[in-house]
Parts: sequence; structure tokens; C-alpha cells
Amino acid sequence: MRLLLFIALFAIAALPAAAQSNSGASALQYYVGTWSCTGQATGQPPSRATITYTMDSGILRSAIDAPKMGKMKQAYISSSSTTYDAKGNRYLVGGASNDPAAFASTWTLSGNVETGRDAWVSNGKPGRSQTVRNSGNMFTYTGYDTVASTKPSFKATCRKSS
Repeated sequence: MRLLLFIALFAIAALPAAAQSNSGASALQYYVGTWSCTGQATGQPPSRATITYTMDSGILRSAIDAPKMGKMKQAYISSSSTTYDAKGNRYLVGGASNDPAAFASTWTLSGNVETGRDAWVSNGKPGRSQTVRNSGNMFTYTGYDTVASTKPSFKATCRKSS
């Protein structure tokens, strides 16, 4: 279920065309709301999750809730916080889940594509991801187990539901 956590790390939806020029902390405001996601690890059946975002004082908080499905032993719960580092022109994320995994991540935004790098405390391995903001209400996420991987380990699509 660690891969579902990737959704939380990089769950950024497309901004409307007029807002795409926003950068920094103002771009995070778009996340606020609830998203319904379907994703799957390579070779696994699809899983569903709900991500809820709230924003306060420039910090975007997310909570993932994935009900127990298929071979899962328990529901998957995760939370993270994202903030903008203006000096480094990047977004910083930290979080934890009940699988258990803790992580730290950075990502940058260029046009409608986010590129992320992460480190998992649980295994110490760096990974990467790419999120494409397809529209104002949908994004697609692709996660890779290592920085050099060319074969995705996880793919998801999320749609804004409220």
C-alpha cells in the first residue's frame, strides 16, 4: 500500500488555464477539496482512495483514506503536509501512513507537469514521480520505485468530487 501514498505526495490537479500562471503557495490552493482516485501497482488490481485537502497558513494538508480491498489486511490511512519553499523554488512534502511508512519529498512544477523526488524512511530508497494536470478536475500520477527507473510501479487517476 506504500504506493497509494504516492498519490498523496503528488496529488496535484490541473489548474484552469487562467490560473496556471500561479506559482508558489497560491498554486496549492487549487488542491482544497475532495478527490476520488483509482490507481494500481503494476500487476495488481485497481484500488480506490479518497484524498481530502485543507489549507491553512500556507500549508496544504492531505488525508488519504483507502478502504480495505482485495488482499489488503486493513484500510490504508495516510496524511501529509505540503508547503512552498520560495528560496528553492520547490514544494516540500512530509508525511506518514499506517503501513507504516514515513517519507519526505520535493517536487517542482513546470507548465502542467510536476516532477517529484522522494525518500522513504522505511526503506531509505529514493524514488521519483510525475503528475500531469490533465484538466481543472483531473490529474494522472505515475510513480517509479527508483530515480533511474523507466518502468512505472504505480499509476493513478484522480478526479475532483467536491
